[in-house]
Amino acid sequence: MAFPDALDKPSRTIITSEGGATASRFKHVIRDPENGRLRRLIPLELERLNMFPDGHTEGQNDTKRAFLMGNALVCGIVTRIGAEIYRRLK
Repeated sequence: MAFPDALDKPSRTIITSEGGATASRFKHVIRDPENGRLRRLIPLELERLNMFPDGHTEGQNDTKRAFLMGNALVCGIVTRIGAEIYRRLK
């Protein structure tokens, strides 16, 4: 697994241990394009990776928000595949 995560390649799977302050090799770390520093993904970015609307997990703390995204299914991909199959069969 590359470190830090590449921004120009597909993301690894988000897992429930994504949040929290403890170090883990499972957390997504990127090099921030703005300043070159390493950082973890914020809940908004995790929501976007899972194709949820921005702010979908608002109202929870950041650790819980990351946990929720690690426990989620990426339904948007299935929806897009289904729509494309339907379009081609039509």
